[in-house]
Amino acid sequence: MPDHPVEGALYNDLHTLVVTRERIDWSVDRVELEKLGGAVLRSACAVAPSRRAALRGWLTARLEAAGGSAEAAWVAAGRDLEAVREVLTLARVRMALDYAEARAEADCPFWLPVEPDFAGVHAAQRRFVLHAESMGSAQILVTEGDASLGGHGLLRILPGVGLSDRLTLAMGVESGVSSTFPRDGDGRRALEAAFVGGVPLLLRVIDGTWRYDTDLAATFRAPERQLSDARWGGRVSQGVGVAALRIAGLQPYVLAWVGYEYLPGEEDLHVMRVGTRVGVDWDP
Repeated sequence: MPDHPVEGALYNDLHTLVVTRERIDWSVDRVELEKLGGAVLRSACAVAPSRRAALRGWLTARLEAAGGSAEAAWVAAGRDLEAVREVLTLARVRMALDYAEARAEADCPFWLPVEPDFAGVHAAQRRFVLHAESMGSAQILVTEGDASLGGHGLLRILPGVGLSDRLTLAMGVESGVSSTFPRDGDGRRALEAAFVGGVPLLLRVIDGTWRYDTDLAATFRAPERQLSDARWGGRVSQGVGVAALRIAGLQPYVLAWVGYEYLPGEEDLHVMRVGTRVGVDWDP
């Protein structure tokens, strides 16, 4: 990342826009830049021309270190496109910046002034964000050597703060239901529901549009209609997924996750889960 925080924030925005478009398909540069034009200017117009020029110098230096251009790197790599993907993305980021430079004076709206401390549109760096998400999974519950299958669903609210361009820390609450199909005394399986909830602590690592979440939570589980019998435990989980562009302050994301939960008691309960999390983070 560039050393200056404003240049880093602009680079992060342009890189996110380019990578998101590349994930769909990037064909003709002119056509793709026109599709991204409004979003590119939304970020670039908030950055002073001197900072945009400094970022262009930084991008040019990186491209020169890679061979001068994406095409030169491609030829040097034996025309292997996969080998120069990062260089090609970097070149497209510079194209996006050049697109903004050519149009900023005429097209930047009066209501979008330069922000001396611009922190980016598509990142959470140096700002408060509120995560709202659903968390569902299939699960295996093991107690006293007996295993049963089931499902698990939670709704979560996690206020957080962007510690840097790569790290977000959030903490909140979650609640939902859990279902299992244990055997009764006759060996038959029946549906058994429970209320579940917890207090999660989330560390999110951001790499472009990728999201890597490490989640620790104090959890509880209470049999249906028996809240007084709730037991407390802990959960650790890991998720990986992607985020879309931020629109009107909202940035959707989806992750796959795996987790393990332990609830001590007369019969210790071990729970293994695998599922998905779908949510948005809101920058108010």
